[in-house]
Amino acid sequence: MRSIGIHTAISNFLLYVLGFFLIWEWLRPMEQLTNTGNVVVFILFLLLSLVMAYLRFHPTLSGIIKIGYILFVLQYLYYGNSFFTFNWIGAFTTEVMDNFAILFDTNWPELTNMFKSLLFFILLWLMSYLIDYWLIKRRRIFTFFLLTMVYITVLDTFTPYDASIAIIRTTIIGFTAMGMLTFYRMKDKENITDRRFLALKWMAPLLFFVFASAAIAYAAPKANPIWPDPVPFIQTIGDNGGEGEGNGNGPHRVGYSVDDSRLGGDFEPDDTLMFQTEVESSHYWKVETKDTYTGKGWVQSEEAVTMNGQDFQRLEGAGDIPFVSFEEGDSVKTEAQESTVNFAQPFDYLLYPLGVTEAASSMDTTMIVETGSERISFDFPTDSYSVSYEKPEYSLSTLTSADMSGYLRENPEIAARYTQLPQNLPQRVLDLAAEITKDEDNVFAKARAIENYFSGNGFVYSQSDVAIPADDEDYVDQFLFETKIGYCDNYSTSMVVMLRSLGIPARWVKGFTEGELIKQENNRSQYEVTNNNAHSWVEAYFPGAGWVTFEPTQGFSNENTYVNDVRNEADTNTEENEQTEQEAQQQREEQQVPEEETVASDQSEEKSFGKWWNTIANFAAERWQWLVGGAVLIIAMSWILFWKRHKWLPIFYIWKYKRGKKGNDFEKAYLTLLKMLKLSGWGKQDNMTLREYAKYIDHVLKTNEMAVLTAKYEELLYKGNSQDNNWTEWKEMWERLIRKTAA
Repeated sequence: MRSIGIHTAISNFLLYVLGFFLIWEWLRPMEQLTNTGNVVVFILFLLLSLVMAYLRFHPTLSGIIKIGYILFVLQYLYYGNSFFTFNWIGAFTTEVMDNFAILFDTNWPELTNMFKSLLFFILLWLMSYLIDYWLIKRRRIFTFFLLTMVYITVLDTFTPYDASIAIIRTTIIGFTAMGMLTFYRMKDKENITDRRFLALKWMAPLLFFVFASAAIAYAAPKANPIWPDPVPFIQTIGDNGGEGEGNGNGPHRVGYSVDDSRLGGDFEPDDTLMFQTEVESSHYWKVETKDTYTGKGWVQSEEAVTMNGQDFQRLEGAGDIPFVSFEEGDSVKTEAQESTVNFAQPFDYLLYPLGVTEAASSMDTTMIVETGSERISFDFPTDSYSVSYEKPEYSLSTLTSADMSGYLRENPEIAARYTQLPQNLPQRVLDLAAEITKDEDNVFAKARAIENYFSGNGFVYSQSDVAIPADDEDYVDQFLFETKIGYCDNYSTSMVVMLRSLGIPARWVKGFTEGELIKQENNRSQYEVTNNNAHSWVEAYFPGAGWVTFEPTQGFSNENTYVNDVRNEADTNTEENEQTEQEAQQQREEQQVPEEETVASDQSEEKSFGKWWNTIANFAAERWQWLVGGAVLIIAMSWILFWKRHKWLPIFYIWKYKRGKKGNDFEKAYLTLLKMLKLSGWGKQDNMTLREYAKYIDHVLKTNEMAVLTAKYEELLYKGNSQDNNWTEWKEMWERLIRKTAA
């Protein structure tokens, strides 16, 4: 008997170890794919839970220890005071209650990190219980093994997580656990007594074959994938059959995105409201800048990451923004202004105008300032914030007299970063830039000439029928010489490339336009900004002034103000030219309004359906994690209910037949009993008679009631008088038997 207990303890210990490693595979990707830190505290909690389950702690004692561990860790990570001072309890209770309110309001992105950690501890608590139940009580682990394999393979396919080794580990762990459980199920079913080395004789060949198969599979040559990578396929589902110059990329939805490495393709309008602003004067809203053109799109250089000796700064709720937009001196006159932003949709980044000096959030959040890309992100969503900035007035004298070549010689890092061009840039792009500016005698005039070049010369603004360059084509070259059809990305990228080809430092800027004016009161204006207002434009650097905005895209205007302090005979002509240009621009804008109205009227029939569909699509896009999680939860619960149907179906059938009194009720109940016995693993074999089967069931269940019920069933079956018999007297026997099927 003592040897039996030792063998059971060792086998259970090994099964718990295997279960621990299976759950650990769920935790491994967290640090790489999420912002979760201190994963070790979750691993220790899982280990503690399984150890207490193995040692068979009383549930009450086990629960007290787990709760104490959870509270201690949460207090240590989020509150900082000594645990035993208990000063943190009030804040903890308030935060939990607030998060429960958020939870029931289904505003899940607003949940705090502390509450998310608490929920994750509860999830691990449940998983440790399920591992104990599946491994020790049910002796089955296939479902959890399958879910683990699906989980890591999906992450390997659709995320940066590399699960190559994880798949091998999980396969070894899963098949080893299933082999052990099969042995113990057979041993229990056949009432095999423990013999010396019996388990070892089973496990030795099992482990040999599992490890040998894994080693051979790992070392064997691998064939190339038969199917293409599904991620690009999913991203291009909207493509029109893969035809046209946009082959490989379908329509995208208008809006801000981080990845600009592959530009081009069609865009679909999206009028989802992103945020509302209140400003003193209209301006564009920057999100970030990018400095490296690849020939296909934009990426951020390594130099940008280490700019100013650091990659980011942290601002706790408010602070000065370290961006330098203008040079000190009299060449740029500035006026201090303030703008506010109120988010309607969750957005990860802070938007700001050129010349920003300070930002202040309405909530207790940290702003992470990336000094290289000039992108500012929130570590926690905020409802609103305000920014202070300097609105510039540029000196034309400074801009037109800028010594660009001398400045770049003295600042080689600026030249390397902001005049970069790919080596394989077609020569005709450089030639076109030189041709456009051949009559200009200063760098500012050259920049304005390129900016104005796109207002004619056959260029058409469109978000459809926009080409994507092939592998051997350049994005700018294709737009300038082949298609001449595109939207802001085409225009702005082309201008930056041509400016750089002339030795003028320039960068590509992303963000939003000012939006639609909805209210004007007390010298302040309110705007609504939607996804349709996502935009890109150009900033060029001029020595003595700083960064200057340019707007090459057709239908958009530059909001810059220039002070004409150039003292020469051409002052009058310059003013007349600027006035003529403003009148022409105003005329173009007036012509654009009827065109937009025509388009709106053409789409009026689709508007109601479009809004309905956009609402659903936006809801799914914003909450896809929760929708996927809910779907997985529903599938898992459905599977568990199906898998455990032998547990709850007897209760249902007892309720169903407990009021039955007639013979036909007994017949149905008896057939149901046969079905439940089969479901529990005691099914009738084809070569058995009912009486032989009844004896077998009575032997297994240590009763004689199955034989009695079977005799009654045969009597009713052969005599054909089921309607005249009352089965109340047999009901208790039937109920006891069907309850045993759930044991």
